[in-house]
Amino acid sequence: MGTEFDPIRSAADVDAEWLTVVLHGAGVGVSNRVTSCSARSIGTGQVGDNVRFQLVWADTDESVPETVVGKFPSQSEISRSTAVAVDTYVREIGFYRDLQQQVGIRTPHVHHVGWEPATHDFVVIMEDIRPAEQGDQLAGCGLAEAQLVIDQAIGLHAPTWGRVGEFAGFDWLHQPDAERANTLGAMYSLCAPGFVARYDGRLSSEDVALADVLVGHYPQIFDATAAWADRHQGYCVIHADYRLDNILFGAPPDSPAVTIVDWQTVSIGIGPADIAYFCGAGLLPTERALHERGLVERYAAGMREAGIELDDAAAWEGYVLGSAGGYLMALLASQIVERTERGDEMFAVMAERHAAQIRHVGLLDRL
Repeated sequence: MGTEFDPIRSAADVDAEWLTVVLHGAGVGVSNRVTSCSARSIGTGQVGDNVRFQLVWADTDESVPETVVGKFPSQSEISRSTAVAVDTYVREIGFYRDLQQQVGIRTPHVHHVGWEPATHDFVVIMEDIRPAEQGDQLAGCGLAEAQLVIDQAIGLHAPTWGRVGEFAGFDWLHQPDAERANTLGAMYSLCAPGFVARYDGRLSSEDVALADVLVGHYPQIFDATAAWADRHQGYCVIHADYRLDNILFGAPPDSPAVTIVDWQTVSIGIGPADIAYFCGAGLLPTERALHERGLVERYAAGMREAGIELDDAAAWEGYVLGSAGGYLMALLASQIVERTERGDEMFAVMAERHAAQIRHVGLLDRL
C-alpha cells in the first residue's frame, strides 16, 4: 500500500493513467493497464466523498477488479473545515496505514493512500465490496444483522485491549485524557443550544431536554468510563461511529457478510461503548430493549474466547456507560457538518433512539 502524496485532490483528478500506476504499485494488474474509467458517487457520508470507479482494462482478465472505490475530502467547505479541525481525515489515513494489519475486523483492502499533512488533502483507493449493500441508519436492522456486527467488533477490540500504550507514538490516535475531555465538554456545551433549537418539536420535550442533562453530566461520564477502564485494563481501539451507515452487508461467497468502513473517528476508548453505540442507533427501541442484554453477553463471550477477561456484568456496566455516546455524537455532528435533509433526520433518529436507550439502561441513575 502506497502512502506517498500525489496531485489528487478529488475524484475529478483521477484518470486511467493514474489508476494504472496506483494499482500496479499495489501489485494489481501489473501486466495490464486501465484504459478508461468512469466515476459515480456512492454512500451517504457527509464528511468524506466516496466514489466508485468503473474500470476498463486493455486486456480481458478475470483477475483484475472491474471497480474500485476512492475516498476523498468532502467538497463541502463546512464539513471539510470541521474534519481538519478535529483530525477526521488523518485518523482514517492513520488507521489504514498503521493499524489495519494489526486487527481482525473485516475492512476493505486498501491499494493506495495519498496524504498531504499541510493541507489535509488525501485519497484512499480500496477494494469495492460488491455486491454488498450499505446498512440503513434510518430503517434499522434485525437481530441477525446485529449479531454479525457485534462479532466483528471483537476483531477490533480484542487484539488492541490493554495495548494502548504501544500506540502512543500514533499522534493521530486520540487518547482519553482530562484535557481532551474538557475540550469535548466545551464543544458539547457550545453545540447544545443549536441542537435544541433545531430539533425542538421534532423530538419529544423529554428527548430534547436530555441534551443539557448529558452535557452537564459529561465530566461524570468521562470519569466513570476511565474508572471502568482502569478496573478492567479495558482501553482499546474503538471505531467510535459504529453504526449501520458505516457497515456493508453482503452474502458470502460473493461478498463478506459484514465489512466495516469509515474510520474517521477511530480512537481509544472502552469496547462496550461501540456495542452500545451500535445497538442504540441500529436497532429499533423495542427490538433493542428485547435483545441488548443478549447481544452484550454475546460480545463478552466472544471477548473471553479471544483471550480477554471480561465477564457479563462488567460488559453490561461498560455498555451502560457507553449509552450516552450516540446521543452526544448526534448533538455534536448535527451542528458542525453541512446540513442535508437526510442528515437532519438521521441525527434526530439517533438522538431519539439513544435517549430511549439511556432511560432504559438507567445511565443517569448509574451516575
